[in-house]
Amino acid sequence: MDKVLVIGGGSWGTAFANYLAVMGKQVKIWMREKDIIDAIKSKSENPVFLPGIELSPNLIPTGDLLSEAKTADIVIFAVPSKFIRNTFKELKGIVEEKTIVNLSKGFESTTLKTISQLARDVFGPNILRRWITISGPSFARELAQNHPTVVVACSKNRRRLRKVQADFSSSGLRIYRSTDLTGIEVAGSMKNIIAIASGIVRGCGYNYNTTTSLVTRASVEISRFGRKLGARKQTFWGLAGIGDLMLTSFGPLSRNFQLGERIAKGETLEHIEKSTAMVAEGVETTKAVKHLSDNLGIEMPITHQVYEILFNQKEPGTALKELMIRSLKSEWNIN
Repeated sequence: MDKVLVIGGGSWGTAFANYLAVMGKQVKIWMREKDIIDAIKSKSENPVFLPGIELSPNLIPTGDLLSEAKTADIVIFAVPSKFIRNTFKELKGIVEEKTIVNLSKGFESTTLKTISQLARDVFGPNILRRWITISGPSFARELAQNHPTVVVACSKNRRRLRKVQADFSSSGLRIYRSTDLTGIEVAGSMKNIIAIASGIVRGCGYNYNTTTSLVTRASVEISRFGRKLGARKQTFWGLAGIGDLMLTSFGPLSRNFQLGERIAKGETLEHIEKSTAMVAEGVETTKAVKHLSDNLGIEMPITHQVYEILFNQKEPGTALKELMIRSLKSEWNIN
């Protein structure tokens, strides 16, 4: 049986590791926080990131990253995007010959690169022969509660992709295949920006008319951006695209949605980030996508307004009004 190491003890890393452990796989989960390791060992619970969920006795927490990575057959990354380059550097020379599964989403705000591009930087281009990204509409808590969940796995290596698809699928988690890595990464990253925007809409007191309109136009914006980077348009109609976008934009469990709602109600970004251990990936992604779209000359009105609210303290009501009074145009003007 393959030995699996999940790197990252946040909500999604914990839920996915526990899912595999429940399936009977040999799973260890690495995290830096000793108090969470102790809690999982003594109480079978991650009280910080997945409170109230009883974890499988087969799930073994560890604080020894390098030793466990050396003996694992499959290494799964579930690390926030702003920390993942340093995690890759720690593992350089150790994981290059293993199957790599990535659960992380986002762009690095300093280099404007996706997670797989960061992996190429650190490990070299051959890492993508072993690389699989999993994305799609999947709240960690609901997977942990065994709610039927469907996601998509993407890789350039079709043989390795089919093996992970078969080994990780069950009656609780159905996995589809894709080879559009750019599209999967763009969609999975940008949905967090729109989740912040949806939270802002709700925090301003608006409801489904406004949110649905926002999400629909956001899907056009995401597709425009992704296609410019070489993605396939079909990806944005699928699980990693419209599926994940709907989940995070309408689901109050989304930490990005919660952040947007709190900002619209008057809290500052600095205060929100200090008040929780959770990382809202949409913040760093907004910064990266705004700068990248500016560099490429791509029109991104929703992303632009979210950026202005987060980083230039623009009043949310003003931003929404400016989106509504933009120049009138045809619906399907996608460049």
